[in-house]
Amino acid sequence: MADKIWVADDDLFYRKLISEVLTSYGYDVMAMHDGTHLLGVLEEESPELIVLDVFMARKSGIELLEEMNRLFETRGEDRIPVIMITGDDSRETEIAARQAKADFFLLKPFSGQELYEVVYRMIKEKKRRRCLKEKKGLKSD
Repeated sequence: MADKIWVADDDLFYRKLISEVLTSYGYDVMAMHDGTHLLGVLEEESPELIVLDVFMARKSGIELLEEMNRLFETRGEDRIPVIMITGDDSRETEIAARQAKADFFLLKPFSGQELYEVVYRMIKEKKRRRCLKEKKGLKSD
């Protein structure tokens, strides 16, 4: 089964680009035009990774990430890795994304190969950690 990746970006060009690139590498991509929809779907299921645009019309990616972190903490669940993307190369934006616990900050424009490599490494690391956690759980029983 293909790994699920969710993308939230109000820019149709980047939404399509990211979806096409990641789909071509075998990922199951669900693209959304805003974070409000993403939060609603997150109530029912979870992806392996989320790609969020920093600046979106209704709610910024940073605000959305902060809400997601509170949700995971309330549920007692592990966080989902998040890649923040933006065309704003200011240091302030990167700091805000990192303070919101973004796992990676990717500046637009980026290549499909660059995106794939980041996604691949992050999902591989998430699975490695999950495996270690499961092994620890088995040892303590």
